[in-house]
Amino acid sequence: MLKNLPLRRLAVFFISILLLTIAFQSSGVDHVARQLIRFPTPTLLVILALLTANLFLVSFRFWRQLAHFGIALSWKVALRASLAGYAVSLVMIPLFGQIMGRQAILQNAGVSPVVNASLAAYERTLLAIISATLAVCGGIYLFGQTVVSDFFGHMSLMEIAIAASAGGALSLWMGMSRFEAALSNQMASRKNLARVLWIAGLTLAGQLLMLSCFVLGVLAIRPEVPFLSLLAAAAIISFAASLPITVSGWGVRELAAVYMLGKLGIPAPDAMAVSIMVGLCSILPIIAAIPFVARKPAVKKSVAPLSVTTHNVQEIEGMAAWILGMVTAVAVFFQFHATLPGGGVINLNFADPFAILALAAVSLHSLFSRRLPVWRINRFNLALGLISLLLLLGFIHGWMSIGITQWALGGRLLGWLALLGYLSAGYLISANAGAHGLRRFSETLLATAVVVILQQALIRLLVAWGYFPDLHLTFRFEGYAGNRNAFAFQLLVVMAMLLGYSTLYGRHSAILRGSAIRHWVIAFMLGTLLTGLAWSLSRAGILTGAILLAVAAYWRLAERKIIVRSLLFAAMLWSAVWLSGQVHPTVTSQPQAPTLTSQPQAPTQSDSSRDASNQERWNTFVHAAELWRQSPIFGVGLGVFNAKSPAWFGYPQVIHNTALWFLAEFGVVGLIVMGWIFFQLTRYAIVTQGPRLVRHALLLLLLAFALFSCVHEIFYQRIFWLVLGALLARPFSAKAAPATGHINEIK
Repeated sequence: MLKNLPLRRLAVFFISILLLTIAFQSSGVDHVARQLIRFPTPTLLVILALLTANLFLVSFRFWRQLAHFGIALSWKVALRASLAGYAVSLVMIPLFGQIMGRQAILQNAGVSPVVNASLAAYERTLLAIISATLAVCGGIYLFGQTVVSDFFGHMSLMEIAIAASAGGALSLWMGMSRFEAALSNQMASRKNLARVLWIAGLTLAGQLLMLSCFVLGVLAIRPEVPFLSLLAAAAIISFAASLPITVSGWGVRELAAVYMLGKLGIPAPDAMAVSIMVGLCSILPIIAAIPFVARKPAVKKSVAPLSVTTHNVQEIEGMAAWILGMVTAVAVFFQFHATLPGGGVINLNFADPFAILALAAVSLHSLFSRRLPVWRINRFNLALGLISLLLLLGFIHGWMSIGITQWALGGRLLGWLALLGYLSAGYLISANAGAHGLRRFSETLLATAVVVILQQALIRLLVAWGYFPDLHLTFRFEGYAGNRNAFAFQLLVVMAMLLGYSTLYGRHSAILRGSAIRHWVIAFMLGTLLTGLAWSLSRAGILTGAILLAVAAYWRLAERKIIVRSLLFAAMLWSAVWLSGQVHPTVTSQPQAPTLTSQPQAPTQSDSSRDASNQERWNTFVHAAELWRQSPIFGVGLGVFNAKSPAWFGYPQVIHNTALWFLAEFGVVGLIVMGWIFFQLTRYAIVTQGPRLVRHALLLLLLAFALFSCVHEIFYQRIFWLVLGALLARPFSAKAAPATGHINEIK
């Protein structure tokens, strides 16, 4: 994993330079340079002072966060760690760089990378909430409530918040352990809430300092701009700059400044000058602090030993890994699409920041402990290294053939690092909490998936009955995955985990707290997953789901009673929604919503794929085969098919078959590498005498992947790697038992 850090640095630099280039093109380099030279010196000094104060404020906030986690360090150590984090963030993606810089100081104090990453997650979550709130208020002031409501309505943020909260609550009801109960009580205590409010207040103060810099910078050259309008625009610009997708916000901040300040009548060169000046002033205090961070201590021991209050070190690390893993398990179901400059589209997931933090935690742990992650499969680290090398060489090959493309760099190369992050998130929860953590992880995925399906069904019924006519609906039943096939694959992964664990639910009465209902509850949940597959009308999903049920029943990988009852519940749920949809049906004029008529059709039911879609999929196979024949050994290079596809289809397209994609762009060499890795995973699931439930779930997961990938490219589905990491992680026996009070392996 650590070998990919230079590549990540290259990618974020590329994005920053690309966005800066676009901003300069709209402003003019000469005009921006003249405005920078004319910038008033007194205002510049005030901005520099405010940003220096902000740097110390956020360092103080980090010091208090450490104390809230039960870690008592001196102010000097916390300050050095915070400054080191910001210094490293100057040259790489902020989330990763911040953790790396802090860990260089905190490692000697006994703070683990997992705790460090969780601190960053806590900090970034509060920052995102407060910054987004200020941006929403600014948007309402500038554009009106209707525009802002419509924007967030298309993102379904309220629905996502309800589904995520309900999914987490349902998971706790299913099998909350003593550890989780104690953790929940501690988090919900008045003392902890007061601490959160204290940190939130410091975060708000820091944001106000940043907004003041933008306001002062604009007023220095355009004093006629209304103060409140300028403050509102600054809030939106600051929120855009805080997104962890470029180096220190460069590029995003400039584009946002040109756009938002342009709405206030400020010329683009002036907006660019202010944004660049604020950006430069923000890094000057950090550069000035580097000697303080990098200086060698006068004595051998640079920091005081770790002092822990309330919990011991292992408990803190266990809690941090638990929270990080479970939050990722809930958030992985919610994603949206963003348009890049130049017309490219990337898929962003609400769990991506937590996956990046998990990758940082696992990578830094490997770096400082000089020990790679320990998996159930001996050569799995080698497999990950081979995939990384394959993608890197394929990217270089494609670069030499057609140049750098957004799809190859951002979607595939940088996307692989994101997948490693999801693998790391699954690894953290299983490695630290053992078999009990893996079961709770599975239940969290199941509960969230069920809530998403039921919530979407209820919303569509309400729209069909004439309620909430302005509510945004997707054309097909796809949850919050952005695509019905992606949603169907999410449900298949959850099904694989549930079927693998169904025998455990049949034997242990403590689970779900009552032997009389546990079978029926699990059967209803499995039936809900099957109904969601039917509503999506993903043919690959429905066929794969049917095969999973047949294989699990025939080879007794799952409880047959649960499978039979789940089919009964699926039929009942589908019929109930269908009948409910016939009550007072209405016709909606929303172009994005499914058309509801008095015909016998469920309001949740998607339409079937058309012949044109089938032909298009077949054509991708044909063109992929043609490309492979051009270079059968090493392939044509990463991104070549996507770059050439507009000439064939009129728009960018992917190969709808994972094996054929590897064959076309990486050749026989790539297919052999992936085939060997898949063989190793399958052999472990079938032959190895490992934990039975883990092997059953893994076998069904691999079967779902193999079948679904025949007609869809699903190698980059996040949930697959998240679950794979959880299943393959070998538990730390010394840590798993104290945290959960359960055995580490269930045979």
